[in-house]
Amino acid sequence: MFSIYTGAWTFDEAAHLLRRTIFGPTKARIQQAVDDGLDATIATLFSSPFPVDPPIYFDFEDDPLAANGETWVDIPFDEDIDDLASARAKSLSAWWYKQMNQNDQTITEKLTLFWHNHFVVSDSDNANLDWRYLNKLRNFALGNFRELTKEMTIDRSMLFYLNGNSNFKDEPNENYARELLELFTIGKGPLVGVGDYTNFTEQDIAAMARALTGWSAETEDDPNAIFVEEEHDPTPKILSHRFDNATIQNDGEEEYKTVIDIIFGKEEVARHICRRLYIWFIHYHLTDTIESEIIAPMAQILLDNDYEIQPALEALLKSEHFFDPAERGCMIKNTFDFFYSSFNTLHVAPPVDIIEEYRMWDDWDREFKNLDMSVFNVPSVAGWKAYHQAPVFYRDWVNSASAVIRKRLMPKFNYVIQNISPDTKGYDWINFISLLDNPLEVNEMIDEICQLIYPRPMIVEQKAFFKDALIPGLPDFEWNVEYADYLSDPTDEVKREALENKLHDMFMVMMQVPEFQMS
Repeated sequence: MFSIYTGAWTFDEAAHLLRRTIFGPTKARIQQAVDDGLDATIATLFSSPFPVDPPIYFDFEDDPLAANGETWVDIPFDEDIDDLASARAKSLSAWWYKQMNQNDQTITEKLTLFWHNHFVVSDSDNANLDWRYLNKLRNFALGNFRELTKEMTIDRSMLFYLNGNSNFKDEPNENYARELLELFTIGKGPLVGVGDYTNFTEQDIAAMARALTGWSAETEDDPNAIFVEEEHDPTPKILSHRFDNATIQNDGEEEYKTVIDIIFGKEEVARHICRRLYIWFIHYHLTDTIESEIIAPMAQILLDNDYEIQPALEALLKSEHFFDPAERGCMIKNTFDFFYSSFNTLHVAPPVDIIEEYRMWDDWDREFKNLDMSVFNVPSVAGWKAYHQAPVFYRDWVNSASAVIRKRLMPKFNYVIQNISPDTKGYDWINFISLLDNPLEVNEMIDEICQLIYPRPMIVEQKAFFKDALIPGLPDFEWNVEYADYLSDPTDEVKREALENKLHDMFMVMMQVPEFQMS
């Protein structure tokens, strides 16, 4: 068992925990965590999320069974309706971004994205299937890894994506079986012989592919995959020494469960998924020490709890290691963390009208694609490169092209939102600083903003740089005078605009420094 954190519980520790587990924590949410304490904060993070309404059409009027503003999720997909696939796909993506924004304070959204990166499904062209896939990820986010793997094995989106839909007894397709072993469950391990990858062999891939034959996703209204008996290989499948030369006997449509149970009988499965969780929530440096002192005990917790994810992940997030100062500010934010650390943390207001809000998220989806991270558009079955490709890992998020896009993203907030919803402000800097403890005192205000948006303390020279962007060349008291003057008459639009412009200049500078890219 690794050590549980018993150190100080301050704003800094609470902010670190929430930055890694929800999208864009606000000052109020972090302060609530400070007041609640570590154990209560973890309990809130791991509580059940609130029920949410299903996605709706926001720019499509050609579906005779659902109007704009109504949901389509229970309506069969009709391929004869032009642009239906695109309309539903855009709706589903916008819906997911909306959930990241609403952020009901549980870890569910971060974990749903983790599982989307783990059990990759991409470009299915059928949002009805993807909606069911996404709900499985959300429902199992903190649940049983083995049972989620069984669900994914016969998920219709997955069957299409990895060719399980064309895996027949006379012509087995090994694509899913290979990824099931290499990526989803036990991991490959070093090559130690011809076709032998330490944890499994080519023989195992072939045998398991045969055991998984007979599943079809080519159904009309049925949301579930269909087992076609005559396309299933009924003969015994003999595994290699890596799985103790076990034989998989014919069990028809239940045989896929036997495959999963055999794989999960190996303890390396627990270590493999714990490494993936560690990289997602802490860092990619999986040293020998990390393997022995963190991964191994975490994996044992997972095994002791029959592959229930929650106890193992809770232990990791409450560990001394997680709160080690060296592990703070060491992760480059992925696209969503970068976006929501401005949108959510700085209280950007989305349009009130739900149709306009969906349109806004659809606009942002185009920007996310430019930054190589959008939902249902994962680049490969291995997931986003930042979480598996050595030696670059997180550094893949910022390159010469993406750095330019990230730099222009924050100034576009008001433009994008007001272009869709003219009555919605977007950034409201005066409202934001009113939520701080002492916005009248310029140095205290900047200190508080820095503590909120940066994972590590900023030095005196950096804070002076920010202050100069706010009140260039002026003494500190000038800020107090100007802000107090505004507060004396907040209806004065000239004063308000002047103050907003000054704050805008400061915040744009604060969000361009490298530290804002870190978590």
